[in-house]
Amino acid sequence: MARAAVWDLGSSSFQVLVCDQHGCQGLVPVLRRRALLNLGTWVGAGGSIPKDRVAASLSAVKRLRLALDDVRPDVVVALATAALRDASNGPEVVARIEELVGEPVNVLEGEEEARLCFVGQRAGVWTGPGPACGIDLGGGSFEVAVGGASGIDYAASAPVGATRLRGEIGAPDRLGRVERDVVRRRTALALAEVRTALAAFPGVTRRALVSGGTARALARLATAHTRERESAASADVNQVELPAPQVHEWADRLAPLGLEDRLALPGMPARRAPMLPIGVAILSALAAELEVERFVVSVWGLREGALLDVLARRRPR
Repeated sequence: MARAAVWDLGSSSFQVLVCDQHGCQGLVPVLRRRALLNLGTWVGAGGSIPKDRVAASLSAVKRLRLALDDVRPDVVVALATAALRDASNGPEVVARIEELVGEPVNVLEGEEEARLCFVGQRAGVWTGPGPACGIDLGGGSFEVAVGGASGIDYAASAPVGATRLRGEIGAPDRLGRVERDVVRRRTALALAEVRTALAAFPGVTRRALVSGGTARALARLATAHTRERESAASADVNQVELPAPQVHEWADRLAPLGLEDRLALPGMPARRAPMLPIGVAILSALAAELEVERFVVSVWGLREGALLDVLARRRPR
């Protein structure tokens, strides 16, 4: 048995995931902790992380490190994504985080982030023998990958995510026509090269795997009518299908709602409510631009992909 931990220093939150690997049983979660920071908003608005947000980030790392020390992992990998990758003071913040984590922090390039997300998605959702497309929508970027059992054929990343766009466009609590048009245009522009590349894989986006907090939250909303309200927020949404028309409908429904009204929706995760309208607007634009007919939600993504990757490299050959 091996016990591995991953730090996911993301644009919306900092998270720690620890899993045991028992032979062929896959990953068994031991610990999950997160701290919501929304650094992508500040990077989108001003290009850097303000001093008070740096202080909050370091405090969060200290708390997460205490939880991690209790479970004694055999191997630890630390990853940083879009906010720390793109912030002008990102290298300085990463250096301070490394001192607290006690491990080097790998600031992922976009293609490597897409690759690891896809590794996690394919391990969590059955895709069949042919090529599959995976999309991860995070707070600071989205990633797209195509591949199959033999490996990954294409991977790309673009700096469009819910927290980043909210900072960039100064989006209000309610999204009007102007804000939604900006989201659509920004997403379409970011996808220009991706669309060209995906032409080599005809039809692969019709059924697309999707991971990230926006997708999980939307799946909980979409399935809440079939569950008890008190359990909807914690329900397992892995492999829930979200047809593109349903995603468009939810984008229309969420845009004019204030935070209080969103929180009243059955199945709404409270911590996702502030960013969900813009996140679902991006997901709707992704579906339209890439001709997605249905998304299949994967609760596994970057963190699980990183753990599987590091454990595979440690396995004796």
